Amino acid sequence: MSERLRAQLLKNSDFFPDPLGNNVIEGLAVGTIFSSRQELSNKNVHRPTYAGISGTKELGAESVVLSGQYEDDGDQGNVIIYTGTGGQKNSFNGTGPQVKDQSFDHRMNQQLYKSYQNKRPIRVIRGSNLDSQYAPAEGYRYDGMYRVTDAYMDEGYRGYAICKFKLERLPGQPPIPIAR
Repeated sequence: MSERLRAQLLKNSDFFPDPLGNNVIEGLAVGTIFSSRQELSNKNVHRPTYAGISGTKELGAESVVLSGQYEDDGDQGNVIIYTGTGGQKNSFNGTGPQVKDQSFDHRMNQQLYKSYQNKRPIRVIRGSNLDSQYAPAEGYRYDGMYRVTDAYMDEGYRGYAICKFKLERLPGQPPIPIAR
């Protein structure tokens, strides 16, 4: 009896998520628009209501939001150069300039680095404040699954060391909507 119960619990992904799973949320379609960060969090698409990286140190990142907060980001649609977190002035009041070096020791940068190591796909959400042809006209849009294919330190626009992550979109997904 107890062995049957154990087997049933192990099948329940809510209790025991697959650590190398693909992070796909069933029913979440590419192009789905969310009105706010709070809605993203409520739907478990991207849990933090402010931070751009969501995940755990053990499993890696689940999702990232591109929202125009870092001037060193690059968005070519299927390939994104995502700047790690940290080192900004007034980062909780919107976009601020980089004023010090970043580090892979920052817990959120560690999450993305772990995804680079274990090749676990992550969800990408773009915000309307992003200066990109791929940004939605309003709100936040789920744009599919990406894999972190590189992680490295680089000199940023303002001369500080920054963590950079190359994200590449997985094949076989509907195209990214172009709203602008």
